[in-house]
Amino acid sequence: MASFIVIEGIDGCGKGTQARLLYEHLKELGKDVVLTAEPTKGPLGKLIREHLQDPFLDDGALALLFAADRIEHLDKVVRPALEAGKIVISDRYVYSSIAYQGQRVDLDWVSEINKYSDRPTIAILLDITVQLAQRRMKERGDEMEYFEVDNDLQEGVRKAFIELSRGRHLPDSLKTKWFVVDASERKVEIADKIRDAVESVL
Repeated sequence: MASFIVIEGIDGCGKGTQARLLYEHLKELGKDVVLTAEPTKGPLGKLIREHLQDPFLDDGALALLFAADRIEHLDKVVRPALEAGKIVISDRYVYSSIAYQGQRVDLDWVSEINKYSDRPTIAILLDITVQLAQRRMKERGDEMEYFEVDNDLQEGVRKAFIELSRGRHLPDSLKTKWFVVDASERKVEIADKIRDAVESVL
């Protein structure tokens, strides 16, 4: 059955790792799965990544660029896969735009420019403290990007994700079923909880 699963959370919460583990688990079960991410690897996503490394865009322009990249992502990757009956797992989606860009520009405006994004089947929030997330990134030797170096912004993003998981600041078209997972636990324990959540909707 076609399903669209998105994994969200602040930087360093383990989204990429858990998205990959879920992908591998579903493949082992014989499911037809696509693993993807935002920003994309397309031209717009590349421009966003360049900005995150060395900022050069206005915050409003960045929000519009994320929205445009998402349209491309939906048209070229997500919708074709869903129409083919596949399961799509995305490391970040529209909720990241609202949580992050909403810290710098009007949150309702960010929701408005993204309101035609497709509703996912389920959204999984990996919740973790900013301090622990940043410690993990440093232990991995990650190079800190535009959003990651601002502790106050990350605190605001974490709070925004919690609000979004409760259906607040979202147009009806983007309200979906959320599962909040404690991302301070061990990787295996987090993966088990995500699997349980996903299996409850597949």
